[in-house]
Amino acid sequence: MTLPTLRTERLLLRSFTSGDVDEAQVFRDDAEFVKYLPHIPHPFTRSDAENWVETNTAGPWDQYPTFAIETNGKLIGDVNAEIDLSENAAMIGYALSREHWGKGFATEASTAVINWLFGEFDLSKVWASTDINNRQSRRVLEKLGMTCTNTLQNHHLDRNGEPVDEVVYEISRNKWNSA
Repeated sequence: MTLPTLRTERLLLRSFTSGDVDEAQVFRDDAEFVKYLPHIPHPFTRSDAENWVETNTAGPWDQYPTFAIETNGKLIGDVNAEIDLSENAAMIGYALSREHWGKGFATEASTAVINWLFGEFDLSKVWASTDINNRQSRRVLEKLGMTCTNTLQNHHLDRNGEPVDEVVYEISRNKWNSA
């Protein structure tokens, strides 16, 4: 599979390179960035950044594609997917540096990746989940046309060890294509 490069009006979505380590460390080592992402270490060290970039360059793109989000030559985040062909579905996730929040970049990048997923794979739906308290992420999912389909009670523990509900959103290929 040829590694895709996607372009939007303001963004370049591409595979990660070893040159992304420094910028990845900066945006992922932000306490506000990791607030709803307890699986990301904090502080996020250089070693963490090197491992994260290496993982995202080594993964099989037909199962775990991860796009680096770049604007004006600067890495500002990522959009990843987990493709499950046995279910004809893919999970999508996104993360954006805090300085780029609220500017529509997450929606723009995710739209391009969802278009690619539906175009490249025989999927019936794309879904995502987020911490029930993460209003910004929920808003992105709603802007993508996704519908909240489930709430998973006490799904995981937050950074303080407290149980958190997770909300699940999805969109079908038919709904996506008709939007």
